[in-house]
Amino acid sequence: MTSGHQGDDAAGRALSEIAAADAELQDAFDRVIDATEALIGAGEKAGGEVGEAIAEATGSILEASAMRDIVGQRLTAIREAVEQIGDETASGLETKRDKSREIEEKQGDGSASESGLLNGPQLPGAAKSQAEVDALFDNLD
Repeated sequence: MTSGHQGDDAAGRALSEIAAADAELQDAFDRVIDATEALIGAGEKAGGEVGEAIAEATGSILEASAMRDIVGQRLTAIREAVEQIGDETASGLETKRDKSREIEEKQGDGSASESGLLNGPQLPGAAKSQAEVDALFDNLD
């Protein structure tokens, strides 16, 4: 990402927050696994019904801990999306600057047209359908 744009600062902050959340999540996960392993050892020593209860409980903890992988994957996807948005924002700002310069140059030499000021295609459902456009031309006859 190019620095100096307000969007980059926000994207950089978001990426830092994501990295901090991911690190905190990993630390908590590591502590849960360490504690679970200690419980497994205690359960094996205890044996009997107590050992079975501890084994069942630790199994549930380990199953629930699988969410760490899922959350980690989601954080990676969010991180990549934020990076892409930052890159696209920087690229878009540069494109807008280029278009503004182009329009100013055309206005300066009198060759600017309204088409140079259009903002792109309509959102789906907002534009006229081809049938509606054809009907307009049919009414001209």
